[in-house]
Amino acid sequence: MSDQSEQVPHSVQILSDLQQTYSTLSPQLRRAAQYLIERPDEIAFTSMRQLAERAGVQPATMVRLAQAIGFDGYESLREPFRDELRQQPTGFGQRARNLLARTGRRSGGRALSQLANEMVAADRENLALSLEAIGADELSDAARVLSGARRVYLVGQRSLFPAAFYVHYACSMFRDNLVLLDGNGGTFADGLRGISEDDAMLVFSFDPYSRGTIEAATYAAERGAAIVAITDSLISPLSSLTRHMLLVGTDTPALFKSVVPALAVAQVLVAQILAQGGQDALSRVAEAEEQLDSFGAYWTDDSRIETELSDADTGFEVGGSDLSRAFDRNRT
Repeated sequence: MSDQSEQVPHSVQILSDLQQTYSTLSPQLRRAAQYLIERPDEIAFTSMRQLAERAGVQPATMVRLAQAIGFDGYESLREPFRDELRQQPTGFGQRARNLLARTGRRSGGRALSQLANEMVAADRENLALSLEAIGADELSDAARVLSGARRVYLVGQRSLFPAAFYVHYACSMFRDNLVLLDGNGGTFADGLRGISEDDAMLVFSFDPYSRGTIEAATYAAERGAAIVAITDSLISPLSSLTRHMLLVGTDTPALFKSVVPALAVAQVLVAQILAQGGQDALSRVAEAEEQLDSFGAYWTDDSRIETELSDADTGFEVGGSDLSRAFDRNRT
């Protein structure tokens, strides 16, 4: 059992305590204990009410379970898991060493195949947990905040820039009030001029958190802008800046944390913003599509016919074998 007079137990010890006392617990406490034992990764990220709902018990059951192994309450049980998360080595060097240890040359192709399977499985789990943890109501509220803003500032640096860019690109089809802070020419901070309480900012940031992203969000929050944060932890530096924090899972055996859930949530937000825009948004999408067609932005059957006619005029047939022979001649 855990002794409160001693140092707060390590998360592994807590799970061991739950296993040792499992047979002595009531049916409801057993159900709660089983869920925590089988899904310890959720304890640090998820609120007591959410965990209780997933386990199929009342929130008070979680409190009683914590007390059954010597804690004052559930938050005391949860804290060691959060401490472990804070102390977890996240440096790229360590992650790279772990990856090489798994997929070194001596491991062969089977190890690489296994790694790919594990990455896909991890993202399936990340997606399921993320969308469940966020919930439909929170997603809808976040989309409403963004839809109602005078301007929407989009921030995502390094590996999360594609998520911010996607939202900017997709929403630009039906809105013209988007500001993507891409930092071209060292102008990252310049794009924040004029931000106010009439505006909103959608921020993407994972541990290790980019300094520029956090500073931009802090600057915006200080000026009253509403912050919608897509991040990876309850202890993210963005947590103190917003009431709209969309937590996503990032676990993966790869070098960088997974960006798949962040992109998935970004796509859902775009769809909801479009839906909340109503008929006006749909009309603007049609206008954007017409404008792109006028520039021939996308490949069509007419493009294929034009290419075939051009090839016929030059006597050059673009077929698989003919193309290969052409490349071979150019190399000689």
